[in-house]
Amino acid sequence: MSFCAFADGNAMFGSTPVENMFILEYMPAAPGDFVRVYLYGLMICNHPEMGEDIDSMARVLRVDRDTVLKAFRYWEREGLVMKLSDNPPTFEYISISHQVASGEPMDDVYRYRSFNQDLQMALPGMMLESHEIRIANEWLDILHLPEDVVLMMVRAEVQRRGSKLPSPRTLFKYLNDTALEWAKAGVSSIREAEEFISKSSAAFQSAASVVKQFGLSRTPTKDEVELAEKWTNEWKLTKDDILRACADTVKSANPSFAYLDKILSSKMGDGENEKLRSEVKKLIAHLGIISRPTDAQLKAYQEFLGMGFDFGAIEQAAIWCGENNRHTFEDIARKLEQWKKIGAFTLQDIEEERRVQKQFTDITLSIFERCGIDKKVAKSDISLVKIWTALIELDAILFAAECAMGTDSPMKYINKLVSSWSAKGIKTLENARKEFEAHRQAASAAAPGGKTSAYAERNVTEEEFETGFYVDVMNRRRTGE
Repeated sequence: MSFCAFADGNAMFGSTPVENMFILEYMPAAPGDFVRVYLYGLMICNHPEMGEDIDSMARVLRVDRDTVLKAFRYWEREGLVMKLSDNPPTFEYISISHQVASGEPMDDVYRYRSFNQDLQMALPGMMLESHEIRIANEWLDILHLPEDVVLMMVRAEVQRRGSKLPSPRTLFKYLNDTALEWAKAGVSSIREAEEFISKSSAAFQSAASVVKQFGLSRTPTKDEVELAEKWTNEWKLTKDDILRACADTVKSANPSFAYLDKILSSKMGDGENEKLRSEVKKLIAHLGIISRPTDAQLKAYQEFLGMGFDFGAIEQAAIWCGENNRHTFEDIARKLEQWKKIGAFTLQDIEEERRVQKQFTDITLSIFERCGIDKKVAKSDISLVKIWTALIELDAILFAAECAMGTDSPMKYINKLVSSWSAKGIKTLENARKEFEAHRQAASAAAPGGKTSAYAERNVTEEEFETGFYVDVMNRRRTGE
């Protein structure tokens, strides 16, 4: 059997026909020697006696055997020949006109012809075989990477390796791993590819520098580059940071990336622990304690962080404890629990709460002045005022305070008025005045010369002040409800 033959049913003897589709679509872009090989092989399909094997074709065309094999691999990628065997190499020519006549669309026969040509051009000096072409086409079909993204990936790898390109099989094994990584990362555009390459490039350069530092004359492996990506992208270490850590690997007879990774991991952990110790030292100082941080204190501090508090909030709790003669981390924990109930987890939250607290303290003092109370503002007083301001306007509350002047229990009397007005939908000063006057006249008419009847009193319990009602009112104020 000749090493070239027409597919069954397509032999045309007596001449060597060249299809116009080949001349118009395929020949212009093909290298000259590859065209000569294709045409000579086409003639052998008609006249098998003209050629016995690859070597005889090479002698006739005055090229070497490798050029003939490269030519057939090229036409195989173009979809015009099919390899039947490797030893000896035999090929079957595929008729373009037969494909068209059978109604089979050319795009379905060879969808990635243009892509494969661009792929070959991206790998100068390397002749791809069907195995590599199939892998690259799978990146498009299975991984759904865009063609331009794949070509950028290949060109970036060629640029990175420079003149030291490995064999096609080795290169495509590495490229296949890279394609899987890109697909997993969701790279789907040139911009995303450029960002990914930028990160990978920094990691590769770091890995290559470590390899050189170890005295090795090779490129870093994929596993080594992945470790370098962790150091540069996750841990934010510079190449200089990594190379400085290489100095510690002299303790090992055979320094490796794995050993270096342990050294860097230890340094990262030491840095984090030192940060925690430094912050706990500040807390201890605020509490008025002179000692080094204990393991229990470090653990307690980490629990505070785990609750969602930032250092600023925890430090404020420690300052408050120190100022109020409380000197333990349990005291800090109790203060943080109070802030947790009102949703204050950051220094900014606490400063806002203090601002609100001062505002209500000032309002309470104004109420005391209007109703004749002479005492310090208590927490329960502020809690009542917060409830009142959630129910009616401040001017109406201050009017209620004026009405409570001279009563036995001014705060309770104000609470009666506010509760009654709120129940009737009265919120403004004007309506409060009208309601109060109407109620006084009605009470006077019902009991001439008698004492004006009091409003129905609503007793607000301490539990309402300190738990649900108070927190609900504050939350509604903060969210603008």
